[in-house]
Amino acid sequence: APRRHGVRRARPGRTADVKRLWRAEGAALGLIALIVVVLSFSGGSTLVKASHTPGITVAFWRMVLCSGIWAVILRISEGRWLTLGDIRAAFVPGMLFGTNIAFFFTGVTRTSIATAEFTGALSPMLVIPLGALIFKERVHLRALSFGAISVVGLALVLFGAPSAGEFSWTGEAWIIAANVLWAAYLLTSRSLRRGRSVAAIMAGIMPIATIVTLPLGLFVFPGSLGQVTWRSVVFIVVLAALTGTIAHGLMVFAQHSVPIGVISMLQLSQPVLAVTWSLLFLGARVRPVQVLGMALVMVGLVVMTLLTQRASAQPGYTDSQPNGELGGTPG
Repeated sequence: APRRHGVRRARPGRTADVKRLWRAEGAALGLIALIVVVLSFSGGSTLVKASHTPGITVAFWRMVLCSGIWAVILRISEGRWLTLGDIRAAFVPGMLFGTNIAFFFTGVTRTSIATAEFTGALSPMLVIPLGALIFKERVHLRALSFGAISVVGLALVLFGAPSAGEFSWTGEAWIIAANVLWAAYLLTSRSLRRGRSVAAIMAGIMPIATIVTLPLGLFVFPGSLGQVTWRSVVFIVVLAALTGTIAHGLMVFAQHSVPIGVISMLQLSQPVLAVTWSLLFLGARVRPVQVLGMALVMVGLVVMTLLTQRASAQPGYTDSQPNGELGGTPG
């Protein structure tokens, strides 16, 4: 290559090749990170159930650990500690997040993972219309109509549960309440995500969520917070590290190189994987009619997601689904 003042001039073709290679490697790493995220979140309900500990106990102590972890991450990544402004901004989302985790973990320990996960997967059915109502956004009615298929599928999952199995309507009620709280959390945290890092968000949310969970453990489930064994300690630490910390960080990393449509589609596999883990490690049972119901839930959600993503690419359309590091199913 020709030289000028002793400096080799870069070849345009070689520079373009390097950039393409860099982007390809980044996309591959992002996809790997996203797969780890989905696997981590899908295993959360199985870990809670396998701990043989009340759900409120696991929720509270996991959030205690996560509060400390995210405070340290914020200090290392941004060189600062949590401020009053961070707490004030995260107050409402933190309250909703904490009660959602407590309700979801409680529900998981009182019903089957299949019913819990597939009920939780229907949160977009709440988020989209509520987002349109609150933020005056356009709703893709055709996409939303496919949610009816998912609702029919969920009915098969619920009413097709084995009579002698783990399913209970009490546990399902906790999961439905958690789903409503999760939808409210996603909507109230929209402004929180603008201009803040995931470290600042989680460092602000976790202590609030911990404080909100405390009275539930003291008064609604008295004595439960002290029911900690060495077995449960192991599961709480794993949950805090895996789903409470690593998964959120990897999701942020994946967003830099993986299209949001791919993220949304892969997140839809979480309930299927969660049921798979329960079958493999907990000896759970699923009836054929429930498998049909799960398939209908997934078909409805996949079509709804594809149509919503296609519509969001059109000029003037705003999507009320908050995809990203804080999206996904409850818990």
